[in-house]
Amino acid sequence: MKDLNFKAGIEIHQRLDTHKLFCHCESRISPNKPIVRIERYLRPVAGEMGEVDRAAIFESFRKRKFVYLGYKDESCLVEADEEPPHNVNEEALKIAIQIAKMLHCDIPDEIHFMRKTVIDGSNTSGFQRTAIVGLNGFLETSLGKVRVTNVSLEEEAAQIIEKKSNEIVYGLDRLGIPLVEIGTAPDIKTPEHVREVAEKIGMLLRATGKVQRGIGTIRQDINVSIGGGARIEIKGFQELKSIEKIVRGEIERQRNLLKIRDELNERHADVTENIMDVTQVFENTRNNMIASLLKKDKKVLAFKLSGFREFLKKKICFDKTLGKELSEYAISYGVKGFIHSDEDLGKYNLTREFLKLKKVMDARESDVVGIVVEDGDKARKACLAIMKRAKMALNGVPEETRVANSDFTTSYLRPLPGGARMYPETDVTPIVVSEELLDVEMPESFEEKRERFMKMGLSRELANQVVKSIYLPLFEKVVNEIDTNYSRVAFILLSVIKDLRRSGVDVDKISDEELMKLFRNLSEIPKEAIPSILREMSVSRSFEDVMRSRESITSEELEKIIEKHLDLDLIKKEGYNSIKKLMGPIMSEVRGRISGDVVVRKLKEKIKEILNSK
Repeated sequence: MKDLNFKAGIEIHQRLDTHKLFCHCESRISPNKPIVRIERYLRPVAGEMGEVDRAAIFESFRKRKFVYLGYKDESCLVEADEEPPHNVNEEALKIAIQIAKMLHCDIPDEIHFMRKTVIDGSNTSGFQRTAIVGLNGFLETSLGKVRVTNVSLEEEAAQIIEKKSNEIVYGLDRLGIPLVEIGTAPDIKTPEHVREVAEKIGMLLRATGKVQRGIGTIRQDINVSIGGGARIEIKGFQELKSIEKIVRGEIERQRNLLKIRDELNERHADVTENIMDVTQVFENTRNNMIASLLKKDKKVLAFKLSGFREFLKKKICFDKTLGKELSEYAISYGVKGFIHSDEDLGKYNLTREFLKLKKVMDARESDVVGIVVEDGDKARKACLAIMKRAKMALNGVPEETRVANSDFTTSYLRPLPGGARMYPETDVTPIVVSEELLDVEMPESFEEKRERFMKMGLSRELANQVVKSIYLPLFEKVVNEIDTNYSRVAFILLSVIKDLRRSGVDVDKISDEELMKLFRNLSEIPKEAIPSILREMSVSRSFEDVMRSRESITSEELEKIIEKHLDLDLIKKEGYNSIKKLMGPIMSEVRGRISGDVVVRKLKEKIKEILNSK
């Protein structure tokens, strides 16, 4: 990676397990239906320095309506931006300071909340409240120290419920949940190192025992660049295992964009903002989609990219082409994409129309002609966006915020935000960092946890897995409250639940409280029955209901079954060693209805009676 001058930094956002940051609403996704609906439009405003953030300007051009759904216990007037924020959640503040100290950060004498402009609708106020609680820290890794530039405490954004071209519906239940953000310097050296840093920070956060777990409760944003390229912020990582491949894909994307830049400039390619209304060319089109849109009074607008022929076909990351990158800019303005002459026009029944277009647009053989079909104003903005992105290709790699996709590619989301998005928060007074706030207990290190778990019977490998697992807080709760087989608990959390999730079972619906009930009764439950019990619990059934509905076996029934399978000659010959041979046929009859441990105990008692009666 040295020859590429690869650089990467990471931002981790982790929800805390407390009430909301500026009110006492529950910090959870509501299980109930909304009780209020609010509709709004947002617009950008100038920051402290008098500038309007470029990302905010981009969002405002889209003119989208935002709908907010409020919930009884999870949202209030603070989330609706109809009431000033309450005093900051002190528990969340102390957790953030604890995390900052674990990362060797300097803690400021005063904590000041700022407003970060957000105009995608995810914050009803148009900004996110955020405060730095730690600076100039570091994280030890296998490739040396990675500097931690900041640890911040901030509000979680609202979640998207439904998305349309000109309307987004948000839930206010997620808005305002306290988040800790940890940002590193660009000290990360390889894609594998990115994953290591993300894992280490995730483990450190879980060590506090005060963070939420589950899909969506922790997010990683990666900043990536190579020499000659640009800083790209990639959002939307849900799984650590995808980080390396997506980062490698971004490296390849930037390398290919730099090659394309050089080749386009050798051709003297150019982009002039000349957009033409060519609707008449398509009046008798055989393309059903365009024909149906024209009946709805849509327009066909065309543009030309001089010297771009064959370049929109070029793959830049896996199977993703430059044409797809341009299309994403158009899609961000509410259109479905665009059609261009580098495509197989025969499959669209558009060969004849594009031959006419080339004459109308005065296009050469080396040029690309493209069209957008939509309402006039929307189509014009989309064309301008495509042409703007094509111009960027002449310079190499544009700075962008992109989102990670399931196929390990990334897609354009919005321009990279600038410094103009931050300005002071006037509704939250500065917080003096007292000795009491700084007096936070440092949690046990992971090495110490691992050794403690090994003393409790876990293998080194299993102890390592528990320490790194999102189930660590739950496992610790089991250890503190239940005397049981901890290796079996760890196996259920790390293997059985994982296998069920892979098979499509929604195990995340099982609450920690219900899992604790299962673990309290673990000695009485057959190992073979655990997967089916968890599967039944995943459909919102309590542990008690599941166990009541399952066929059980009484002590009297068990004794009769044991009696039926007893072999007196074998017992007199082998004594207690006969248990292994007798257990097979007995368990085949009772498996799933009673614990094997209980069967062994009863069988031993029966053998003892027989041997004593000799």
